[in-house]
Amino acid sequence: MLEVKLKSPFAGNQSTAWARIRPDGGIELELYDFSDEAQSSMGNDVAWIWTVDLAAKPRFVELLAARAGAEIPNDETLLDALARNFEHVHAIRAWMRENQIPFEEKFDSWA
Repeated sequence: MLEVKLKSPFAGNQSTAWARIRPDGGIELELYDFSDEAQSSMGNDVAWIWTVDLAAKPRFVELLAARAGAEIPNDETLLDALARNFEHVHAIRAWMRENQIPFEEKFDSWA
């Protein structure tokens, strides 16, 4: 599975974020929080997963290419463009909302 590490929106080193190409060709973003705050407020490590289905991927790629000012010819370039063109994973989520890119959001309180 192709993936790239993204920046976390949280300070410190107690969270991690990733972008992946799913086996079905869709895009998955993940934020995993294993901070003391997550433990105290949620009782566990927690994760948020945002999934863009394959049907929405062409529009995602078109808008990402416009933002990056470069072609996105393959999945590896797509992942690199996400890592280079956004401050952190929440910025990608906000961009998807602003551009009305459909995605599914899951929260896992038992990560």
